Amino acid sequence: MQFSRGIGNHGYESYEPCGVGALSNKLPSKDNWEYYMTFTSFQKTMKSEGTKILHTVAKILSNQKVKGNISQRDVDEQLDLVVDANDTILEHVANNLDEMDGIRRNPEVELVEASIAPTISGSWNVNKQMMVPNVHRPNHVNRSSTAAPTVRLLTAKNIERPQVKFKDRLDNSSTPFEPRIKDKPNALKPLSILLEMSEDGDHPYEYELDRFKSPENQLKKVKPTLYKSLEETPLFMVGRPEELADMVADLARYSEIAVDLEHHSYRTFQGITCLMQISTRDTDYIIDTLELRDKLHCLNDVFTNPSVVKVFHGADHDVEWLQRDLSVYLVNLFDTHQAAKALDFPQLSLAYLLQHYCKVTANKQYQLADWRIRPLPKELRNYAREDTHYLLYIYDTMKNALLDAANGNTNILESVLQQSTEICKKRYWKPILTEDSHMGVYRRSKKLFDNQQMFALKELYRWRDKVAREEDESIGFILPNHMMLQIADTLPREMQGILACCNPIPTTVRKNLVNLHQIVLKAREQPLTKDCKVRAAPRRNKTRNKDNSFELVRAVSRSYQCRK
Repeated sequence: MQFSRGIGNHGYESYEPCGVGALSNKLPSKDNWEYYMTFTSFQKTMKSEGTKILHTVAKILSNQKVKGNISQRDVDEQLDLVVDANDTILEHVANNLDEMDGIRRNPEVELVEASIAPTISGSWNVNKQMMVPNVHRPNHVNRSSTAAPTVRLLTAKNIERPQVKFKDRLDNSSTPFEPRIKDKPNALKPLSILLEMSEDGDHPYEYELDRFKSPENQLKKVKPTLYKSLEETPLFMVGRPEELADMVADLARYSEIAVDLEHHSYRTFQGITCLMQISTRDTDYIIDTLELRDKLHCLNDVFTNPSVVKVFHGADHDVEWLQRDLSVYLVNLFDTHQAAKALDFPQLSLAYLLQHYCKVTANKQYQLADWRIRPLPKELRNYAREDTHYLLYIYDTMKNALLDAANGNTNILESVLQQSTEICKKRYWKPILTEDSHMGVYRRSKKLFDNQQMFALKELYRWRDKVAREEDESIGFILPNHMMLQIADTLPREMQGILACCNPIPTTVRKNLVNLHQIVLKAREQPLTKDCKVRAAPRRNKTRNKDNSFELVRAVSRSYQCRK
């Protein structure tokens, strides 16, 4: 094949006819075709090449999800199918280019909903009161009027990847995370000084948090302000800059706000904050953090104001997500999870606090919802607002309970506030790959691998991490742990054996089957230590007595044990 000169400086129009098109033009036609077909060798060659071409076209159509069996059609129908397929493929290309440019509007999402019943392992674990509500059995008599609690998975078939529209570049490399904060409201130490002195991404508000003291009125008992009903409380959806500005102005009027986040981690490597809920004494807000991702740093005016209490429940992850995605930080946090621990409650969940203080049964059926869905369905809007709607009343009552527990002293309350402040100091760290990262999966599996299997597990883990970073997918989406362990355990000789270890087969496994097969073959080539099984090193017992040091030595010596 030859190409015209100067192609590098021109578009596809500068290509001369070449390749398949040029060669096909050289095939005999009309009378010449009939003459050549009298030769047996020509007939065999054309039949063989035609079969190969049909097989290749069939694979392309299958990959592009074009329906129709091209092999079972006559020539005219085959041509029509190829023409239709070309139109479909070009339409996909155009749509993908528009999505990359951010000019294609989201198609209307097609919601998919399913229910997951409680796990039952063995007849001994069957609760007679349990039933699976989403399974219909004809002529089945329901012996229970109480349905088993289920978790409903709400997702969609055609969710656009929100990271495509992000203005900030996602950095999935192993380099340390660097705060992107540009201005620092409520600062005791200016941001410019912090940036000059820090080279490792220090917490921008660490100086302020170290010197934070709760206002006096925050350490006194209050008369709890009863929450309004959901019907009486306005709900505002915030998705535009002007709506965000109005909300921030309203939040500045209050001395306490309740906050929660909704997060997605399956179709992205580091995770994405999809939604933020904020409640005041009068209003509920739901903020689209995907649409306003690069503008929500303005919340620092309120979130870092030491005079405003930010009430969260279990803020350990929320603090990190706010930093990573929104460049938002917290000063003056009250974590009701820490308060529940200080009060020695039998359960520490928000659901327990809602029932205990508000006599409200938490609706947890959408715990597995995909919060990337836009527009947000009504079910998810109602579900999301409930996480913060009652939280300020719970804060009032828990604060009083902490003071009562200390007979009017503030030491227990101050301890909770100090623990909450320590949570505010947490910094976001990106996932990193180390030489023994795979050992965590191996240890939890309780399997016993030889050196070939361990080599395969380590290389599969490394491959999975690399692909997940490059494609911005979670490692669980690329290759779930149980499938990775199964491949490393069986070390299939053939590529089909790798597919047999996966059910269902992940898309990336099909795409990278040759690479995975090479990893397995390389593992099988490793010199096998005869009858040697690699054990995970035992974890040290924190309560171990000094007199047990000899037992610790023995345990370590058994970490690599060879069986005769």
